[in-house]
Amino acid sequence: MVMTLIIVKLVAGLSVLTLGADWLVKGSSKFALSVGIKPLIIGLTLVAFGTSTPELTVSVKSAIDGDAGISLGNVIGSNICNIGLILGICALIKPLPVSRDMYRRDIPFMLLASVLLAVLPFMGGPVPLGDSVGFELSRWKAGVFLFVFVVSLWVQFRSTGGGADLEQPQDKPKYASRVGFLGLALVGLVALVGGGYFFVDGAVELALILGMSQLVIGLTIVAIGTSLPEFATSLIASIRGQADIAVGNVVGSNIFNILFILGVAGLIAPMVLEPKILQVDIPVMILMALLLPLLSWRKRKLGRMGGAVILALYAAYSFNLFFDWI
Repeated sequence: MVMTLIIVKLVAGLSVLTLGADWLVKGSSKFALSVGIKPLIIGLTLVAFGTSTPELTVSVKSAIDGDAGISLGNVIGSNICNIGLILGICALIKPLPVSRDMYRRDIPFMLLASVLLAVLPFMGGPVPLGDSVGFELSRWKAGVFLFVFVVSLWVQFRSTGGGADLEQPQDKPKYASRVGFLGLALVGLVALVGGGYFFVDGAVELALILGMSQLVIGLTIVAIGTSLPEFATSLIASIRGQADIAVGNVVGSNIFNILFILGVAGLIAPMVLEPKILQVDIPVMILMALLLPLLSWRKRKLGRMGGAVILALYAAYSFNLFFDWI
């Protein structure tokens, strides 16, 4: 009976996620074009923040409950999954162009956020963690994350003139149509959040039955589950030819995950990172963030070969989590 309920949650959650992604991409892209906002800005803000809502919910709830392993593992695992699994699969299906603005502004902020997560916990030295020691993400460090997040938003909108697109269509849709596009995007967002909740709930229950540790659950099952909105959205956007939304969604989500979600969660309750997270998981996250510009720089697109490389790296990382090679 319990296993049947878990399967129902997984299937229902995945189905609602797929529908929500389609509605969110369709509504947000049409709304962006109708009011003269670049799809890249929509991908980096509305879509990225919206698809990161499951991560926000899980991490904040975990911080309140004192489950730092799930909270940290969720964010770090999601960022690795976003590039390694999501962009890897999307690039294999269809090469993904990467805009010049992404290289100049957004990818550097993603790298900065990743490095901050690697460096800030060491400031202040080790703290007790059970029979061992760890490194704390205290409230002032969480405040640094939030400050950099606000700066990233300011730089983003300032560098794009608030997102105005000079190549606006001459015949803009009527007000009612724009409201309809926005409404469709919001309904899609709600469906993404609801579908993500059901899928993660079922996945965590399944993982606990299988006896997985809290950190591994956060880095794998919860991370993949909360990244499903990004996956569904980027995949649908890529298929629909909205590469700016597909890539912007992932980069924007990775920035949001570290700077905003861990910033909020860290303000609620300071978290202590296990040494292994700093030695293995965060370096892999930084490597993924570096590979995106490195593999796409020459042709200004992430091609199938680049997608295969980051997907293979993600597979190796996932196997390591279960078999503990490193």
